[in-house]
Amino acid sequence: MGAGALGSTFGGFLSRENRVSLVGRRLHMNAIEDKGLRISGIWGKHIFENLVATTSVRDIKEKQDFIFITTKSYDTRVAVMKVKHLLKPEGYVITMQNGIGNEDTAAEIVGNDHTMGAMVIFGATLVEPGHVKVTVYASECRVGELGIKTEKSTEIASIISEAGIPTSPSDDIIRDKWMKAFYNIALNPLSAILKVTYGFLGEHKETKDLMYRLLEEAFQVALAEGVALEVDLDSYFKFFLEKQLPPTASHLSSMLQDIERGKETEIDYLNGFIVEKGKAHDIQTPFNNTMTQIVKSLEKVKCT
Repeated sequence: MGAGALGSTFGGFLSRENRVSLVGRRLHMNAIEDKGLRISGIWGKHIFENLVATTSVRDIKEKQDFIFITTKSYDTRVAVMKVKHLLKPEGYVITMQNGIGNEDTAAEIVGNDHTMGAMVIFGATLVEPGHVKVTVYASECRVGELGIKTEKSTEIASIISEAGIPTSPSDDIIRDKWMKAFYNIALNPLSAILKVTYGFLGEHKETKDLMYRLLEEAFQVALAEGVALEVDLDSYFKFFLEKQLPPTASHLSSMLQDIERGKETEIDYLNGFIVEKGKAHDIQTPFNNTMTQIVKSLEKVKCT
């Protein structure tokens, strides 16, 4: 549901051995229906033709084992409401977006025991309708349940891995989603504001200092929220600079791409989320607040 670049990538690879339906924008879906889904980039060249591609969930009649939500975070509630009737009694909605809080939104609608979260750290872009390019890969995906732990997360992780996208089950997906959010909180707004690649941000003292301050506030909020972090700030920042950032050094943030297209960003589900939760815990978050306000201002500049 929301089959842009990321959703199409998952859908295409999964269609090798599974029945997959994509719901997305008309031009992209029409191109897939006509000529198949073309995927290129670092995972090779592929054409997937065994897909249902539509612009409306009304065209999907079959009940689903797993429904992947790959919309923007601000569309999560509407997306889950639209697809909940398609979920099998033992099925799961899997939130695969950036940001924090999407799992809670989905669980409000379908229940904790039918919700999974997924952490994704690879990048893809829509080259043209019907053609997606996988551009960067930082680490394997993680999927995990929110309610009573069963073998379902192991099952879906195995299905995705066998399709060609490395994935493992998570015993604490909320922690893992926070770890992914830290990466985006540090990189996305600065890349969008300065119009530079992630690599630039990791090369200069000024930007590294800013990223550290953003993460310092985010760590304080995460701990106040009861997130069971397995690493302290300084250890994570070292890992972030030395291991996470280099594989994606040439990447420009999706937030920058959204601003340049005149679209709403997901800042409220990243840095803005830290600001709001900081207020709830009486934690000062001036760096994240500044990033949030600048990005929201840039949204308005492009809109006018």
